[in-house]
Amino acid sequence: MIAAVIALALNLRPAVNSIGAVIPQMRIQTGLSGAAAGVLLALPTLCFAVLGLSAAGVAGRVGTHRTVVYAVAAMIAGQLARSLGSGLPWLFAGSVLALAGVAMGNVLLPGLVRLHFPNRIAAMTAVYTTMLSAGGAVAAGVTLPVEQALQGSRVAGLFDSDWQLGIGIWAGAAVLALIPWLPLGAGRHPPKAHAASAVIGLRRLARTRLAWVMVGYFGTQALQAYVMFGWLPEILTGAGISITAAAFHVSVLAVIGVVIAAAVPALLARLRVVVLVVFMAGCYLAGYLVLIVDPGGLSWVACGLVGIGTGAFPVALTLVGLRARTAGGTIGLSALTQSLGYLLASVGPFLFGLLHDLLGGWTGSLLMLVALVFVHLAFGLAAARTRYIEDELGPPAAGAGQAG
Repeated sequence: MIAAVIALALNLRPAVNSIGAVIPQMRIQTGLSGAAAGVLLALPTLCFAVLGLSAAGVAGRVGTHRTVVYAVAAMIAGQLARSLGSGLPWLFAGSVLALAGVAMGNVLLPGLVRLHFPNRIAAMTAVYTTMLSAGGAVAAGVTLPVEQALQGSRVAGLFDSDWQLGIGIWAGAAVLALIPWLPLGAGRHPPKAHAASAVIGLRRLARTRLAWVMVGYFGTQALQAYVMFGWLPEILTGAGISITAAAFHVSVLAVIGVVIAAAVPALLARLRVVVLVVFMAGCYLAGYLVLIVDPGGLSWVACGLVGIGTGAFPVALTLVGLRARTAGGTIGLSALTQSLGYLLASVGPFLFGLLHDLLGGWTGSLLMLVALVFVHLAFGLAAARTRYIEDELGPPAAGAGQAG
């Protein structure tokens, strides 16, 4: 089961990050406009927000393990479609299909941890968030080198263009991830713990205060992370740092996030959740203030502080598992939290860039993030209080479906 969770987590970001690596090639070879490229890059958060909502319903009907099999199959089919298909319609349709599988995997992982590792939630959440971040970092870093190494080979002959070869290799990784899930999904009877734990409907969850607190905490941390990963290079190059050095800053920021994700269980064993929430929000705040005061001279300080702040991501996912008593409650809470949280996050990069255009500099945009930190902290303090989503739910309405 540990191997299955790791294999799934490793494949939840290559379908996203590999596209970013080949965008320059893609635009040259296909004539893709800047606006169309922007839509393509915005698809992940939009798909996570909209399509992730279906995960709880599907899992409630066919079982969590079988839903994971469907999700990984969608990742494989979508990545093959956009890498082997001819024309932009295949690119966009394949991307949506692959991202639908990723969105469902995002939602299901916290419930799987609650189901199979109820006494090791923090540790297993750290394992999969670390693997998730590592998978994204590897995809961003090796897509182009592997593509170049395979040029001229028999494998390359299957693809019409270089960029399709670059993103197509990750379909093979998803096939490997499917192997440990097939026997789990083929089982006729779910585990007892799962059979006794119906997935809680999203409409019921939406009537609870805790669900909206979790949406707020997850969404505000995701918004800040997406803004920084997307706009930090522009901020640094505007301060006189070279393009190459600015890109390296973002890579280091991602590596810091991987390290923090791996350290979360040890930190939670020694510190109260509220301490981590306050500390990481404080690092975000300090990093933004450094970027306002001296982005060129103190760029590495800002990068380190913001990188530590992104540790709010594994903390938020750990809290999803800790704020429900059952696997069904965790899946429902995860679906609502991540879907609406990513929807909130999707507006961040746009607003950040809009403020820059309106005000003619980065200070106003960064002050927006400074204000957001306090909102993020308020949600985090509320989420850190020990309570459970099931305790806030009233009895389900007569005849209500499990998935709501």
